[in-house]
Amino acid sequence: MSTLQSFLTWFSKLFSVKSTISSVLLGGFCVAADKALRWKPISDQTLLRVLTDNTAHGLVGLWSWGIVCGARTRQDVLHTLLCGLLASLVDTDHFIAAKSLRLKDALSLPARPPFHATSLLLSTVLTMWILLKILDWKALHLLPWICTVAWLSHHIRDGTRHGLWFPPMGSTPPIPYWMYIGLIIALPNVVILCLNFGTVFDQARVTNAPLVSNV
Repeated sequence: MSTLQSFLTWFSKLFSVKSTISSVLLGGFCVAADKALRWKPISDQTLLRVLTDNTAHGLVGLWSWGIVCGARTRQDVLHTLLCGLLASLVDTDHFIAAKSLRLKDALSLPARPPFHATSLLLSTVLTMWILLKILDWKALHLLPWICTVAWLSHHIRDGTRHGLWFPPMGSTPPIPYWMYIGLIIALPNVVILCLNFGTVFDQARVTNAPLVSNV
């Protein structure tokens, strides 16, 4: 019973009313952004559509990490801004693959560009995590998680059209819309659970944890 009580206390501290509302509002923002992209004045203008979509990617990444960290300190705010920036920068691979700065060339690629490969994302994050563990760079311990939230949120949003791409195995079917919204809402909360999982049964560590909390 004490373990169950500890778990319930831990869970309630992690997922406050504020973070829960923020998560739901994040899903609502995604719906609003997607509707805006279908609005004729935006959808008919290629440059405006691309800018709107990329801004939405950045804001979803920013918002997601804001849920994870609570954005209470200067460092939290910097991490949140970094997450938003990384989410937006994923689309630079269109220009890299096209070897051109022309928007028309970037949007006319014969295949999906490399930064949209989810398997590359996962292997990069895993490599980063292993190196940080080996080098014991505690100051950067959140970087793999920030990258995961930034890049995966971008991939999930794009996945409603193309699915998730796992080269060399191939792509999944397009993600159903309801699942996409659910995954976007769940992503920051799953990261919160991962960052704090070690504190569930070890109350002796509670003074040093959670690494990130929404209390």
